[in-house]
Amino acid sequence: MTQQKSSKIKKVLIVEDHKDALNVLANVAKKAFDSPTIVFASTLAQGFEALETSQFDIALLDIGLPDGNGIELVKQISKKTPATLSVVTTIFDDDGHLFDALRSGACGYLLKGHSMDELEQYLLDAVSGRPALSPSIAQSMLGFFRDSVETNSTATNNGYEENLTEREMEILRLIAKGCQVKEVSRLLDISANTVSHHIKNIYSKLNVHNRAEATAAAVHLNLFKPEPNG
Repeated sequence: MTQQKSSKIKKVLIVEDHKDALNVLANVAKKAFDSPTIVFASTLAQGFEALETSQFDIALLDIGLPDGNGIELVKQISKKTPATLSVVTTIFDDDGHLFDALRSGACGYLLKGHSMDELEQYLLDAVSGRPALSPSIAQSMLGFFRDSVETNSTATNNGYEENLTEREMEILRLIAKGCQVKEVSRLLDISANTVSHHIKNIYSKLNVHNRAEATAAAVHLNLFKPEPNG
């Protein structure tokens, strides 16, 4: 696996109550982000305290904490410091936790059990704008999206494609590939504000709430084929 460290990440928050898992995440973050400053928390309360006193470039958050649900931290980050990347690391693989996390603002959802190399690549993906999703989680998202298509009136692949303009499909394909708004603006030679407006329309038409769900939609519409990690 070819990896390149990211220098964008200077400060990392890790909220994890299991020592072994915390050590793994810390070592992965150090390797992926070239030894950033790392702040540790083992409870929901400590996580909130850290967010009140510091601002982070990325937060790695467990869900099952001794005093509550780590998704509350995702919501806090999304509300107070939306530039902070939130990546959930958890044992919970059910749709309820998954979609609650994504709709709260998480840009990644990783199940525990990945190798350190895999985790490193997923974190680098998140920083690059690509959704950091464990394979089984990505499949759950695609399955959910397929079910939504089947139950929403007469919606089909062709129906969704007809609802999207050619420009919107072009932009959806680029954001699924990990392009940020400024990069899409440069590639298509349109303003960043225009790109943002198109993305808002895309999300509304596809009934998605974030980049991860938009990527699943792009895959479902055969606009994008993700490359396997590893």
